[in-house]
Amino acid sequence: MNSGERAQSEVIGVVLLLGITIAAVTVTVATGGAALGLVTDEARSSSVENGMSQLSSQSSLVALGETDARRFDLGSVDGGQLRLDEDAGRVAVRIERPNETVETYNGSIGTLEYVGEDRTVALQGGGVWAAQNGQGRMISPPEYHYRGSTLTFPVVRLTGDESAPSSGTGVVRRAPGDPDAVDAPDNPLQNGTVVVEVQSDYYEGWYDFFSQRADGDVTKDDANRTTTARLVVPDEVGFERTLTVGQSDGYSHRGNEKKELRESEYMEGVSNPSPDSLIASEVESAADENDNDDASCVTSSGFEDCGTLGAGTYYVDGEATVDGDVDFNTTDGNITVVVDGDMNVGNSELTVLDDSDNGVKYYVNGSLDFQGDGYVGTASEDIEAERNQFYVAEGFLDGSQGDGNPTIEAIVYAPNADVVTKGNPTLRGAFVTRTLETQGNAKVEYDPDLAGKEITITGGAGENPITYLHVSENVVEVDFDR
Repeated sequence: MNSGERAQSEVIGVVLLLGITIAAVTVTVATGGAALGLVTDEARSSSVENGMSQLSSQSSLVALGETDARRFDLGSVDGGQLRLDEDAGRVAVRIERPNETVETYNGSIGTLEYVGEDRTVALQGGGVWAAQNGQGRMISPPEYHYRGSTLTFPVVRLTGDESAPSSGTGVVRRAPGDPDAVDAPDNPLQNGTVVVEVQSDYYEGWYDFFSQRADGDVTKDDANRTTTARLVVPDEVGFERTLTVGQSDGYSHRGNEKKELRESEYMEGVSNPSPDSLIASEVESAADENDNDDASCVTSSGFEDCGTLGAGTYYVDGEATVDGDVDFNTTDGNITVVVDGDMNVGNSELTVLDDSDNGVKYYVNGSLDFQGDGYVGTASEDIEAERNQFYVAEGFLDGSQGDGNPTIEAIVYAPNADVVTKGNPTLRGAFVTRTLETQGNAKVEYDPDLAGKEITITGGAGENPITYLHVSENVVEVDFDR
């Protein structure tokens, strides 16, 4: 290669090197600029989060009447846009019952948003929320308190004159008037399900809050951007009669006339809550923790030659057969028997031995059957029906062949059961079924000690029973500096 060619190659090399360098610098500057922009936006959004959290605390104090007004500072809002929408977000609270729905509250709650390049931060319902990449989350909780069996929900509603304020400072003050309890229900609640529904762009944050910290059976509807929490009102079931059937004309007797109940001894057409979710909750709880290890006679197929069982919870995962008599000693506490399937007592005897006030509760996620001379009761000469309680999901005596002559001194709550007795059973206590047809010499007798006694049917621990509901609307005005 001659010297001219070498000189030309050197020039081309320099040009290529300069081009690569310029390209690299350009990419670096562009990338760095974008990264710097993201970092700046993140810093501003974080600053506004802190400001919004402080405003949430201040607005709650104002809303709940602890002060008339408070100043606030959201920090630097230059990198984004503030907007106040009085109609954004909606809360509905209602009580659903089989034959009616009572609406307690339904209204917009207003939302103050800071919209950054990558993230939105919002004050809504007394809580602070954020949305990024289409996902909402909670930063600080709203004014919603579920304690024991009481729900207190002071709905905080935002109002203001400026929909697009330019300043991040101002005053939050209490709107004229007193907190408005909208269609407040009579407490304690009697039955039904309390439904709290929130429609919001931050519904996922509300969903996480309800699920993790506020309790309830919680669902979300992505299409409608809605989160719903459900709290079950306990139903108190009393036993003023021997027999309560859910179906009109649900009781009939086709045997010995002397054994037929008088009209004053039974009630028909009574709507009783289903025990299904309560039983399912007990099954779940007993499956996780039970005392089977202390009683080797409790097997996967039932109860085999148990002799005496003491206080505790005993669980059978599936159909359970009682083989041999079982004595229950409740001196040290109540006993719970949980069967995730049918329970067949057969010809065995289930007897509470002691004279304490404790008893045995049976949760049967199927049908309850007896045959022959099977017995449930106590060792006392008196009828103590309250000390043996059965909660039955499906049938009662429906799988028994001929029934025989069983004696059941108990409360049997089986509102889904259509019962036809085929032998000569003696039922002493109180019985709740859908229908009951007795034949032959079947006897149904009342335990007068049950007068005034009640049992509580709830949706189970997972559905969070509620007895008291307090909902109010608390309006605050946000006045920004100009």
